[in-house]
Parts: sequence; C-alpha cells; structure tokens
Amino acid sequence: MPFNSDRMKALREIKGFSQETLASRAALSQSAVTRAEKGTTPNPTGDVIERIATGLDCTMDYLFGRGPDYHDDREAAAKMAFDVFASDKSTKDQERERCRRASTHPDAPKTAELWRSFAEMVELAISTPPASTNLVVLKRGRGKTGTR
Repeated sequence: MPFNSDRMKALREIKGFSQETLASRAALSQSAVTRAEKGTTPNPTGDVIERIATGLDCTMDYLFGRGPDYHDDREAAAKMAFDVFASDKSTKDQERERCRRASTHPDAPKTAELWRSFAEMVELAISTPPASTNLVVLKRGRGKTGTR
C-alpha cells in the first residue's frame, strides 16, 4: 500500500499544525513535509515517514492506510495521541486510566502533549490540597473616612 498523503494532511490540520510546525516537530525541512503532503514524493523514505508519524503522534501504518479502523480523522488523532501519551514511561498507571475514559470524547486532546496537560488538570481537579496550603480569609474593616 502506498503512502497516504491525504491522511497526513488531515491529521496535521486536525491537530492545528502548520506545515512549519510539523516540520519542526518531525525534525524535517518544511519542503520535505510539503512534498510528502502534496504527493510529489510518492514514496517518501522510511526515515521521513517515521519522523512524520512521530511529529503527528500517529503510527506509520496509519499513514499507509493500514491498522485500526477509526470512525473519522478526529477520532484517529485523539486515540493515536492517547496511545503515545499512554506508552510514555513517565505516564503513571493512574493517569493513564483516568484519561483513557476521555479518549472517546469528541473534544479529546489530539496530541500527546495535550494529553499530558489534560492528565495534570485532572489530577489538580480531583486531588485534595495538602493541609499546609489552606487559604485563610482575612476580614478587613473599613478604613476611616473623613468628612470635609
């Protein structure tokens, strides 16, 4: 199966990346990204495809039209980005499981970095703050007002 440049472009756009951003994330030149996306290089080298897949948080199989069937490109972007986030060694089991439930939501994060941020927000939302950080509310009296 040949490289599917339409899938590449769709993922890039769903993630909100410009070609320059993808090139930076993939450690490629912008012209290499443009050629792959426009199909002017019908079969980019394995190294280029691997870098593009890494930059898009997707699999090389997806870029070749293989692998799991997704409902649409948005679902593919969210689920593959979640897989990258979940497979990161720094991701804790608890974070992975809490976030997994959100992976089917239409507004689920579309990049591994956004999944990491989402996991941090979930942790902040459900964790109990340490006792030493309790807020103290001070009641202030009104200052003296003079009449003239």
